[in-house]
Amino acid sequence: MKIADKLLNLVGVGRERGLPPPRLVAIADGLLVTERSAEAWFLISVANTDLATEAEQDAALDAAVSAAATILGDRLSHLKVVWGRSTGQDYIDSVAGHYRLGDHEAWAQTRADRIDEMRMPERYVALGVHLSDRDPRATAQVRGSISDALGTTSWRVSARELAHLDERVRKLGRQLGSTVWRAHTAPAEVISWLISREMHRGAVAAPRRGLITGASLARLTSGRVVPYTDHLRIFDSRGQIAAYTTVLAMTDFPEELETPGPGEWLRTLSEIKAIDDDGDEIDVTVEASVRFRVLTKKTARHLVDETRKSAKEQRRSAAKGTAEETADEIVETERVMREVKRDINRSGLTLVEDHPRLLVSADTREDLEAYVDAVIAHYADRGITVAPGADEQRDLWLESLPGDQLRVPDLGHVRESTAFFGSWFWGGASIGDATGPAIGYLTGSTPGLVRFDAAAGSALGDATTTLFLGRSGRGKTTAAMLGGLDSAFAGAWVPLLDLKGDAAGVSAVAAEYGVPTAVIEITAQFSGAADLLRVLPVDDALLQAPSQLMLLLPPHLRGAAEAPVMAATRAEIQSPDPSSWGVIQRLCNSDSETIRTVGFALRDLVETGLGSVVAGPPSGLSSLTTNPGLWVVQMPGLTLPSPESAPESWSPIERVGMACLRGCLAWMVRTTGRREFRGRSKVVIVPEVHLLTKTPDGASFLDYIARVGRALGASLVLDTQDPASILKLPGLVEQITTLFAFSLRSREQVDSLLELLGRPQTAPYQTLVRGINTAANGKSIRHGHCIMRDRWDEVATVQIDIPSQQVAALLRTTPESEHANTPAPALPADPTPADPFADDEDPQDLPAPAATATAQSEAHTTHPEPPPTPAVDPTPAVEPTPAPDPTAVSTPLDTPPPPPAPTNGHHPPTRHEAPIGPDDVYDQEADEAAYNEAMSPAYADTEPQHPPKGKEHVA
Repeated sequence: MKIADKLLNLVGVGRERGLPPPRLVAIADGLLVTERSAEAWFLISVANTDLATEAEQDAALDAAVSAAATILGDRLSHLKVVWGRSTGQDYIDSVAGHYRLGDHEAWAQTRADRIDEMRMPERYVALGVHLSDRDPRATAQVRGSISDALGTTSWRVSARELAHLDERVRKLGRQLGSTVWRAHTAPAEVISWLISREMHRGAVAAPRRGLITGASLARLTSGRVVPYTDHLRIFDSRGQIAAYTTVLAMTDFPEELETPGPGEWLRTLSEIKAIDDDGDEIDVTVEASVRFRVLTKKTARHLVDETRKSAKEQRRSAAKGTAEETADEIVETERVMREVKRDINRSGLTLVEDHPRLLVSADTREDLEAYVDAVIAHYADRGITVAPGADEQRDLWLESLPGDQLRVPDLGHVRESTAFFGSWFWGGASIGDATGPAIGYLTGSTPGLVRFDAAAGSALGDATTTLFLGRSGRGKTTAAMLGGLDSAFAGAWVPLLDLKGDAAGVSAVAAEYGVPTAVIEITAQFSGAADLLRVLPVDDALLQAPSQLMLLLPPHLRGAAEAPVMAATRAEIQSPDPSSWGVIQRLCNSDSETIRTVGFALRDLVETGLGSVVAGPPSGLSSLTTNPGLWVVQMPGLTLPSPESAPESWSPIERVGMACLRGCLAWMVRTTGRREFRGRSKVVIVPEVHLLTKTPDGASFLDYIARVGRALGASLVLDTQDPASILKLPGLVEQITTLFAFSLRSREQVDSLLELLGRPQTAPYQTLVRGINTAANGKSIRHGHCIMRDRWDEVATVQIDIPSQQVAALLRTTPESEHANTPAPALPADPTPADPFADDEDPQDLPAPAATATAQSEAHTTHPEPPPTPAVDPTPAVEPTPAPDPTAVSTPLDTPPPPPAPTNGHHPPTRHEAPIGPDDVYDQEADEAAYNEAMSPAYADTEPQHPPKGKEHVA
């Protein structure tokens, strides 16, 4: 270092402060080249740590420290934590090609509008690593001035240099990608965005791939920033103030910080709140820029020795004074440095030199002051001192730019690596499928969309069972229905076994968007619909049908009935149209009085309403279809025996209920296993599955579908209030890939739920489960809030979100619902339906969005004699959506898209700011008067009201 530099540093004005801003030369994927240096840039994946155990966090932290020492040792690095925003257009692009049935474009647009309304922030963690200097610092400023004066530039990058730098970026990317950060190369447009956003210019058009040079680079930094003592003013192209920004320095840290806890000083950026004029909490967008260097052992030992020698000299100098007293701080520093050097040599202690800065922006000066005060208070509670860089705003801001360098070295720290990486800049919440429909959003420390595809397991070669667990009235059935809707829009066969009779709303939503659907009540109208002789193939029916009939008999007749029933079944199965009713007639016409008694007993039971569905005279109607769409199968009056009761004690209605259930389950098993349907998407939904797990038939059905679902392309979506009963089915537990956990109360159920989540059964996690659906005020229910465990065993808190108020109204399942009691159209028996999935690749074979539901309904509807009461068609036709005009002027991304025009009963989704779910219209199971009133506003005849938007600040 030159003497002049030492003198400048002595007075606090280093040469770094006087350097001009970085001049960009080129940007490529993972590479940023300026006139002075070249940097590699990577995006760090978010680690799911919010609900991790301390042991899991400690292991991840140790792995991060080890990786940093190996890969980043003595490299100048730049960490940036910035915020973007999720947009509806991005969502539509991400699900392009996923949906195929009904008016799926309108369904996707409904969710996209909701995403735009939420204005959800999206966190990016970027890591820049210095690769090489391109020119000596002493001559950089002179050469730049000369080239500017001549109107030329000498800062070109050759193809050879680019190839060499690209090779280094790839090598470094492979190393960082194998660490706990799962880093990947930052695309060129992301690097461009990191630069341009500092000018608050919004989105800058830049190529997604390839080299960015010339005019594109000039546009990235075209702006005007005026520094003041404690803030900067950012001006737009019209000369108006676009934003006010303050750069804060983190000047003092406690000697010890705990993690998990206050030591996570970068992970907590999203938790900072300010109070607005109305006394409400609002989020403060805080970004971080940290330049750091992981010191190798050699560098660390040298630094420690220099510090110890300096302290020793100060001690000796003080001893020569008249007082001959040495300051305690000097003695302590000397002792600590000796211990640090010993730890470096013996235990592999690594040190980090870091310079953390926080950037806060707002639209007005008053808001900026409030936000800055909130940030300072937030960190003060953790013992960390944060202060605006007085008279240093220009240099601190330039220091935060990618491609620049450290400019204010005196505002830094040297600490153990665990203290720096314990900030958990890569920690937070991240969960769900990588692609597919959005079902809600994260509620942890890193907001973001949560994607869930109930039918994705088979395509991934994974298990296929999804489980929703929790108390009644918390939103689990609604969440399951939303997952079923997305699967139906994607072209799956989605039967929903509605044992409670309150899930008709999901069919109403499907009909509203043109998806083939019906609510099917298993009543006497469908006599013989659950007859195993008509549902199963001959070989299976020969074994299963007698067992179904034996269930109907009273205990005192079963001993003498087994052989005659089997014989009658063998005879009946040879007839052209075999049925259980035919078996009963053969028994009634027997010469043996005992056999006739068995036949008469069976005839008396099957002549009842629900009994006729099991073994009554075939009506020629089938309530069960294999066409793509969403089919709600309801069994009104179904009564199942308790698990504690023995079969001998079952009442007649319980025996009929079990026989009917066995027939319906057999139909589902048969359909999912049909050879022509294998490899096709099938999603079986069973709400309140604890009603099934209490029966041997139900448990066997669940175990079978769960075990063979992947091979058959069949997925199972279950919801239950009884996780303890699920644990008793190890075959089912092994196949669960995704789990949504709502609140529970009893110790047994809470601990069972935690075991399924893979979390320890300790007090903090038990408290979390019990309170997951309690709102912040402690006085109301937070409907739809849950703990999710995805197929990768990641666990985080999630808010299930209904995409619009209109969908929420249709999903309502209270008795007053107009669609709750709508009878279903009768479907004719069709033993060999045409394959609805033939030639998936041929678009002509796919059902058109227009009139899809009507076509399906007309193709399978007959009118029995006497005809039933006319029913409202639950699947109205939907007019085709016109193709977009290529000559039309596109709408800017920052302008909310206009609502779609109503089409034949499809009303545009309403827009609102608050999440749909908590505390108002979400809970489809509750029956309180206030809830029913909230669920019944008329959306069809009124214009949607737009609530005033809240205060926004610059991201």
